[in-house]
Amino acid sequence: MKKWFIMIRSLPGVLLFLSAVFILSSCAKEEPLTASSNPLSKQIEKMSFFTENYAPFNYEQEGQLYGVSVDILEALFTKMNVNLNRSDVNLVDWSAGYKATLQSTGTMLFSTVRIPERENLFKWVGPIAPHKDVLIALKSRHVTVSVPGDMANYKTGAIRDYSSIQLLLNYGVNYSSLFIAENVNDLYAMLANGTVDCIAYTEMGHKLVLSGLGLNEADYEFPFSLRVSELYYAFNISTSNEVISFFQDALDNLKNDKTGDGNSIYEKIINNYHIIRQSEDGITLQQVMNLVDITSSHLTADAPGTLIKVNNGDDPYKNKDIPALYSFAYDTSVTMMAHAENKLLVGVSFRGKTDVAGKKFRDEIVAGALLNGTGWVDYIYTKPNEGGLYYKTTYYKLTYGSDGKQYIVCCGKYK
Repeated sequence: MKKWFIMIRSLPGVLLFLSAVFILSSCAKEEPLTASSNPLSKQIEKMSFFTENYAPFNYEQEGQLYGVSVDILEALFTKMNVNLNRSDVNLVDWSAGYKATLQSTGTMLFSTVRIPERENLFKWVGPIAPHKDVLIALKSRHVTVSVPGDMANYKTGAIRDYSSIQLLLNYGVNYSSLFIAENVNDLYAMLANGTVDCIAYTEMGHKLVLSGLGLNEADYEFPFSLRVSELYYAFNISTSNEVISFFQDALDNLKNDKTGDGNSIYEKIINNYHIIRQSEDGITLQQVMNLVDITSSHLTADAPGTLIKVNNGDDPYKNKDIPALYSFAYDTSVTMMAHAENKLLVGVSFRGKTDVAGKKFRDEIVAGALLNGTGWVDYIYTKPNEGGLYYKTTYYKLTYGSDGKQYIVCCGKYK
C-alpha cells in the first residue's frame, strides 16, 4: 500500500483535487431524483462499498479517494439523495473486496469488468467507463505475440481475481504458466526481476504506474491487445432489483442530462481524467447521410408526425440493430427539436454551449447548414450503451418542414 501511495502522489494531484471539487460543486446544484424520505435511499445508506487502488478509475491520494468511478459514485449519491460520500467507500485489496461482495449482502464493488463468467455472480450498474486489457512487456525481452497461441511461450503475471486471468485462460494460456500477484506493485516487480516475461494489465493504468514509479515508458511495449471492455459497479447478487434500477436510472440521468452548460455531469467527470477514445463503430458515412436524407424527407412530408416518431426513438430514426445510428434535429436558434436517442435534450437551447473540449459544435452545425445547406462537424460526445467519451463526426442538412419551419437534421458516427 505504501509504495502505491507514493506512486499516486506523483500524479498531478492539484489538478485532480480541483477537478474533484468542481465535480462536487456541480453535483450539489443538481436536483435529487427523490425526496429524502425515499426508502431506497435509506437502504443504500446501510450498504458497504469496496474499491481498490486502480488509477485512474479509483485510487487513494493523501488519504482521500479519487478517480472516475469514485467521482461518479459520489455524484450518484447526490442525485439519489443518499447521505454518503467518497469517505464512506472502503479501500481494500481487490481479492478481499471481491470475496466480500460475493459473500455478503448489502455490498458493492467497483470498478469491475463485466464478463460472461461473472454475469450471474453479481448484479450490475453501468457502464462506467471503457477499459482496455493488454499484455505488457519490456522491449529488451523481445516478447512476440502475433496470435493468442503465442502466449503459451511466455510466463505471464496477473493480479489475483482480476478478470484478466480468465481472459488469459480463455486464450489458451496454461494456468501453470500464470504467476499471481496480490497487487499492482508486486505485478510490476515480477516483470522487473524477470519472474515473468509479460503482465496483463490495463493500458491506461500502465501509463500512470510508470509515471508514478519514474520509469521510462519507452522501455515498454504492448505485444498483444487482450480485450476492450466496460467497467461497472458490481452488487451482491441478493441486492433488490429496485435498488439496482434506482442506481441505473440515476447513472443514466447523469449521462443524458445536458441542460446546464451543454455537458452532463458524467461527461465532465470523464473529461477531467482525459478518457477520450477513438472507436470505429462500423457505421459508414453513407449510412449516416442516408438516415439524414430519410429523416429530412419525412419532415418535409409530415413535420409534426415525424418529430413525434423521432422523439419516440422509432426505427429508422433510431436503428433497431445499431443503437449509435440515430437522427436528431435543431431549429435555426440551436434548440433541439427532436432526438431519437435522448429525450432529455428535446426543447433545450444549446446556443453557445460546448462539448467538453470547449467547441461550440452545435452552433457550427446550424451556421453551416444555413450557409451551405449540408456539411460535417467533428466533436467529442458520449456513446449510447457504452462508457467514456468518444470522437464523433456528424453530417447535417438544412430541411424545410411541412409546417413551414426550418430544421437542421443530423446524424453522426464515432471515429
